Amino acid sequence: MINRGHRQRGPIKRRRYLPSAERKREILDAALIEFSDRGYTATTIETIATRAGLSKTGIYAHYKSKEEVFEDLLMTVLSPSEKVEVPFDADKPLDSILEAFLDSLYPMLGQPSTLAVIRLLVMESRRISPDIVHRWYHRVVESRWTQDRAFFDECVERGVIRRGVMTESDLLARSPLTYWITLYLLFGENVPVSLAQVRQEHKRMLLELLEPR
Repeated sequence: MINRGHRQRGPIKRRRYLPSAERKREILDAALIEFSDRGYTATTIETIATRAGLSKTGIYAHYKSKEEVFEDLLMTVLSPSEKVEVPFDADKPLDSILEAFLDSLYPMLGQPSTLAVIRLLVMESRRISPDIVHRWYHRVVESRWTQDRAFFDECVERGVIRRGVMTESDLLARSPLTYWITLYLLFGENVPVSLAQVRQEHKRMLLELLEPR
């Protein structure tokens, strides 16, 4: 997993053997620190290697370029759960379904690395290749929206929710979450509305707009 607390610049670690997947996670940990501290332009393969306690050759054994490191950081950290399962509770079917949907969105935003990469993506988007952002958008965001539409369609077919703008729009069903992310980018840790509050209001909104008439 990507390291969750990472801003201090500690001593360089001795190089040791790690399986490829673990070494890549270590490189991404280092890259997140470097990109966050220096910005995308000033960060180099050499600074990432130094932070990870590796040689440049050690980085190139896993990544061809700084751009490839940044793209893997996006794909690794900003990838929500693959699929929302449809739970049916005999007493509160809609409540349990909405909890499952929100559980697929909110927990990752409680992780500092997720918020750090979101901030990087927003602040550095003009400095990186647009192809990187487009690939992330198509592979992660659009793929997730397709899965969510299938999830809502199944719920409609089972008569648990009603079809409407919330089931047909890729944007509106997540709008409270987008609102909170915007506030976080503006205020940082001093965001005036807690994530828990937004989730509560998000669920209330969906209950009122999706409940069958």
